[in-house]
Amino acid sequence: MAYKGFNPVAFARTSATTLAKHIREVEESMLRNFQMGALLEAAGRINFNNAGEGFDWPVQYRLHKVEGNTGETQRNFARKNLWKTASLEYRGYQVTDTMYYREFRSNRGPEGVVKVFDNFVERLETSITEGLGGEYYVDGAASGNEQSWHGLETMFGPDDMKSVDISSASTSERTKNNADLVGAPDSTTYAGIRTDLSQYGGDNETGARWPLGIADSEYDFWSPLVVNYTCTTAVASGGLPSTDNTFGGQGDEAMRFAIINAQRNTSKNGQVTNVILARDLYTDLLNLIDDKERIQISSEHNLRALGFKNVLNFDGVEVSWEAAIPTGVGYGLNYDNIELKSMDDALLRSEGPEYDIHSQSFNAVVSTLSNLKFSSPRNFFKLMTFA
Repeated sequence: MAYKGFNPVAFARTSATTLAKHIREVEESMLRNFQMGALLEAAGRINFNNAGEGFDWPVQYRLHKVEGNTGETQRNFARKNLWKTASLEYRGYQVTDTMYYREFRSNRGPEGVVKVFDNFVERLETSITEGLGGEYYVDGAASGNEQSWHGLETMFGPDDMKSVDISSASTSERTKNNADLVGAPDSTTYAGIRTDLSQYGGDNETGARWPLGIADSEYDFWSPLVVNYTCTTAVASGGLPSTDNTFGGQGDEAMRFAIINAQRNTSKNGQVTNVILARDLYTDLLNLIDDKERIQISSEHNLRALGFKNVLNFDGVEVSWEAAIPTGVGYGLNYDNIELKSMDDALLRSEGPEYDIHSQSFNAVVSTLSNLKFSSPRNFFKLMTFA
């Protein structure tokens, strides 16, 4: 034995309590070390103890027609189908580790045993923290991601989307074309509802190309906006294209267009609250707006208050970067429409360590059964290149 009186079963029982306490601290650290987790925690948008195999929520995709009334106008009553149901299942992640009994034999005294256990816990903590950090952005519907969260990329789907030539009112959606500024998902489903434009009826304003103009509610109620920052066709509503068709040349104008047009209703609940870019796009943006002497850094940012330093103010919106976002991509977010839901009374759950007399080892697991929920994809956008 590692030292006189050492009982592996009793040690496992005591260590399980210690690990559970550690995991509560790890959960806080894991959330606060990544921007989306930090903002969701600060806004109270992480909820626990959710029952069932998954969760669903009602989505109003049509509106009642508002009609005039003179006080004597004849009224017509008819039951209308205004709702659809979005649903997602909970997804699981786990990290496992093993400590063999012989590790304890090589350590003398209780201090040595504690050191071995601390290293064991640290391996679990680091793995789960770093592993979940990038899952906020993953496509949970993609092949091979069947157990991943339905992250941001889920609502946008594959890159073979359609594009819209907004410079002409006579053309409709077409195969993705780098000349076009605007794109929309093609045959993509999020939470069981198709994200295609006009999939459930409705029209855009006559003479205008989406997202410009005013659309019927059912036309784009579940459609996120995609903006091509390397577009080459002149856009009357913005400064694109420049002579440099890259994010470093016209990324600020593309981002401005996305921020304004992702809000497709007059409610403040539809406003983009944050833009998170890949590292390369954030660097290009800093250089671009620095050249134009438009850079603003304010201490009033929510992210700055939460300890994130690389944040700037662009048209009143927080813009930052995160390493987990793929190169050349950025996202516009609305935090009023994001939740992180867990089946358990905490986001992370620990089991063990338990001593297995057959393998002579202590085995432990840290896991989660949870998922992200984006209540309304129409309040989000993606920046990418169609080139």
